[in-house]
Amino acid sequence: MTDFWFYLKEGINHILDFDGLDHFYFIISFCILFSFKDWKKIVGLVTAFTLGHCITLFLSGLELVTINADTVELLIPITILLSCINNFYFILKDKQTKQQLTITYIILLVFGLIHGLGFSNYIKMMLFDGESIVLPLLGFNVGIELAQLLIVTGLLAVISILQLVLKSNIKWVKFAVNTIIFLLVLKMIFS
Repeated sequence: MTDFWFYLKEGINHILDFDGLDHFYFIISFCILFSFKDWKKIVGLVTAFTLGHCITLFLSGLELVTINADTVELLIPITILLSCINNFYFILKDKQTKQQLTITYIILLVFGLIHGLGFSNYIKMMLFDGESIVLPLLGFNVGIELAQLLIVTGLLAVISILQLVLKSNIKWVKFAVNTIIFLLVLKMIFS
């Protein structure tokens, strides 16, 4: 059980690492449209994303799936850009239907598959030869989920405070934050 806790901490640290801001940007990009009253939707979205990367982490860890690391490192920021583009549409439209939310769940599951391939290189470096992959990957994924939920909670708290203070102007704050993330991720791609 000690291994589980070690990998759980590694999963948390991996998401909260300031050298890996792409995770932070992605979480903000798919949560910015929501508030605390939507917490069930957000937990579902975060879990869909986690399920996606859990699948590819296991497949990659078992060496059933391999993709060039440079390709994955390019695809990850592209998923963030696509999330931001989706946000521009919904922020300006000012509402999201159930059908669009279902599509968002599917998109996050697919994006999770891509992000999981990025995590897989990291976790493979941590495993010892002959070490069982199940417990480390389980702990790592639980850690990632906990860290993501921590970021989501903080973001929702900030959004809620801003909604109280700014009232109807929150739409433009979300638009501005989304634009900043979009530009930061573009810089990541072209750096």
